[in-house]
Amino acid sequence: MSAASHLSRMIVTAEPSANPHEEGCGCGREDRGMTELKPGRIPVGDPIALRFDPETKRRLEEMAEGIGPRRFGALVRVACRRLVNQPKAVGRGLSEQRRISEALRAIPLVMLKIKVEPATALEFAELAVEHDTTVSALMRIALHRFLEAPGRYKHPLLREAERAGLSDWVDVMVLPSSKQQVWRLAGRYGDKLNTALLRVVLRRLLDEPGDLTRDLEAIAPLRDLRPEIYPARANVHFDDALRDKLDALAARVGSDRAELMRLAAKRVLDEPGMIDQAVTREIFRSEKNKKHLLARHARRHTQPD
Repeated sequence: MSAASHLSRMIVTAEPSANPHEEGCGCGREDRGMTELKPGRIPVGDPIALRFDPETKRRLEEMAEGIGPRRFGALVRVACRRLVNQPKAVGRGLSEQRRISEALRAIPLVMLKIKVEPATALEFAELAVEHDTTVSALMRIALHRFLEAPGRYKHPLLREAERAGLSDWVDVMVLPSSKQQVWRLAGRYGDKLNTALLRVVLRRLLDEPGDLTRDLEAIAPLRDLRPEIYPARANVHFDDALRDKLDALAARVGSDRAELMRLAAKRVLDEPGMIDQAVTREIFRSEKNKKHLLARHARRHTQPD
């Protein structure tokens, strides 16, 4: 074998093979080599770990696959660029996204039965009618106030435990967490004092109603929430400039990268627009390479079945 032939074989052997994967699912990295047949990808920075609900990630993957192979990361970056370049409605979008999330994660209320004397039951019902609400809403306010500042409740609790003339039952729907906390506080001073402490809480509200109009708006609607869990993970490389814009927007609207990217994903799924061209521009650097990909994309979609 000649020296030239041997050198040629060494060069071919040392040339790195192309990596067929792009970032997006933590399964590879972008191929930055560039030839006429294999246009180069735009340089990107460190990966950002993003989390979505499984359905959103599935829809993003389907959209990316419909555009072309290995397009997930570019699609996510396009969604991000659209968000940071049109930030006016971000605050409203986040509010709606949070409202829906809270509604989906809300833990159902639980029923409690409070045994009281007839006069107290009537007074409680009249207070609810006066404020055009329910006894359950008033009881949630009463529990919230009590748990915020229990104060000295031992002696009122023990007196309530000895009270006679209790014949009426009042059914109320309260937060599970409030029930647990009241049960814990009642248990400090004996067994079977739960209902007695509920009467203490109720009487405090009747004695000092305070600003019920405000609390009916701010406290009564509150619900216990399940943890916000997004199990579907995606690692996407962001260039420094795009990441900095995303972080700046998050700081401005009181959010974070992950929450903003979920909003960006929703927007691009709801209104994709000319997403094929946008993803193409995101991936390919030069005008020549963009034309090459567009031509190849057109051929792919015009080939007969």
